[in-house]
Amino acid sequence: MQSPIEFSKIWALTKRDIYNWSTYKSQIFTTVATAIVGIGAWGINADYRNIAVPQYNTDYVSFLIVGILVTNLVLPIASGVQKQLNPWTLETILMTGIKTPTFVVGTSLWTYILSVILFIPQLYLGIYAFGAHLVINYVSLVAAILISSLIVFCLAMISTGIRIVTKVTDPVTWGIAMAASILSGLTYPVSQLNNYVPGLSTVSWLLPQTWIYHITRLSTLEAGSLLNPGIAEAFLVTLAYAIALVPISVMIYRWGLMRAKKDGTLGWY
Repeated sequence: MQSPIEFSKIWALTKRDIYNWSTYKSQIFTTVATAIVGIGAWGINADYRNIAVPQYNTDYVSFLIVGILVTNLVLPIASGVQKQLNPWTLETILMTGIKTPTFVVGTSLWTYILSVILFIPQLYLGIYAFGAHLVINYVSLVAAILISSLIVFCLAMISTGIRIVTKVTDPVTWGIAMAASILSGLTYPVSQLNNYVPGLSTVSWLLPQTWIYHITRLSTLEAGSLLNPGIAEAFLVTLAYAIALVPISVMIYRWGLMRAKKDGTLGWY
């Protein structure tokens, strides 16, 4: 009696996937490095638990919950853009005649609206279920969300422009994302990094993600006012990142599109 499971074909398909994965050297590197960085980030996080966070005059639970809320609020923008604009669908989209900005905003807007809607119950859950102590300046918080959203959107467009050409993991934005996962202060203050590598916290401030978490925490943990010179300075630095990333993201996206058209690989994947 013939077995319903064709083991030889299963192995053949598995070998195909192994070959495809091992063909892209950057993909091998990013996969291994992602695992290592992930362990490092959570290791530092575990080291820091139950310690006060004097930088924002708050406790660790409040610090962590704000970081998670920021991630849940702005990261869906990046995933929405990358889901709609990718080498598998872009050629079909362009054939419809719709302008790229129209398509991107139109298909990503609901993802952003939904994340904003979900932000409210998440915020109250953090306060009432986990005891987060938040002191919010709503004007500053809205400004922080808008600036952060623009930065994340631009980073997603940069990633899309490169992936149109490479068809696989974008090593540039992957590197930024991996650095952000361990250096940006999502789950622990960046000053904690100096306990492992002296001066590493200084490097973390070069990342726009670090400033995203910083200005949001200033808005929600200290009720930071934009009229305060120190608070305003942090917001201006973050805004400068956003303004600088807009033309860069447009340029890289257009470059990727034109390069793929020139090479005849726009619809390849």
